[in-house]
Amino acid sequence: MYQKPYGLMRREKILVVLVIVALMLAALAPALAAEEKPAESAWEFHVAPYLWAIAMNGNVTVKGFEADVNMSFSDIWDQLNFALMLAYEARKGNWGLWGDTIYSNLQDNNVSGPLGLTDIDPTVNVFWQGLGGFYRLGTWDLADAPGKKRPSVTVDAYAGARYTYLDLKLDFNGAFQGRVNDVSDNKSWVEPLLGVRTIWDLSERWTITAAGDIGGVAFGSDFAWDAFGLIGYRFGLFGEDNARVLAGYRALSQDYTDGNGRDKFKWDITMHGPILGLDIGF
Repeated sequence: MYQKPYGLMRREKILVVLVIVALMLAALAPALAAEEKPAESAWEFHVAPYLWAIAMNGNVTVKGFEADVNMSFSDIWDQLNFALMLAYEARKGNWGLWGDTIYSNLQDNNVSGPLGLTDIDPTVNVFWQGLGGFYRLGTWDLADAPGKKRPSVTVDAYAGARYTYLDLKLDFNGAFQGRVNDVSDNKSWVEPLLGVRTIWDLSERWTITAAGDIGGVAFGSDFAWDAFGLIGYRFGLFGEDNARVLAGYRALSQDYTDGNGRDKFKWDITMHGPILGLDIGF
């Protein structure tokens, strides 16, 4: 049976993602037909600490030893697989800068490995640092509504790069009868990314934020994507309605390979789970 070359399949995946993004923007067209609100000229800053409960799915390879990882949400509580996140941005007018810092120590027990072995424990120390800029395409009213706040949508296009550092260890727990107890390796890389963020102000208090980006391809990961959705409740903290409690869901996927044979390192993992945070503006 004929199989498509890997490079061709990857380009087809990228094309599908780009089509999905285009359809999302097309879905916004009726709302964007409304009158655009003028951009603010003063500097605006936001800092948002988060807690991310991570489940993992995929496979990893260290020194040629491969292990399939399938960490369910019940394992989150058993292994305390949480990530500490800090998102921050600064904006003046339509232009802004953004950053996203994540650190986590992840573990999984008794995953499937080579030769049908199941007594393998992977441990991952992972650090992500994203930096970039964005352009505010505009803010548009969605409908006329009584009260001080009309429902509106804000659309931002953003670009940047994500730095990844992985320290990955596979502990075989004596599965190879003393020949090898564990293998470990660490890798780091930088991947470009391009994405879209929408902020839906539903009322004076309630908001919805949805964003997604794709990365890698040119260098760094073979392919990467990141997406999240958040529901926010606005309230006053050291100011007038300058903070939001946020709850939602995030997924981050990376497919990175380096080397081959006994030197092969592979990180083909999707991390996903609920997040809870606080966004403070000033």
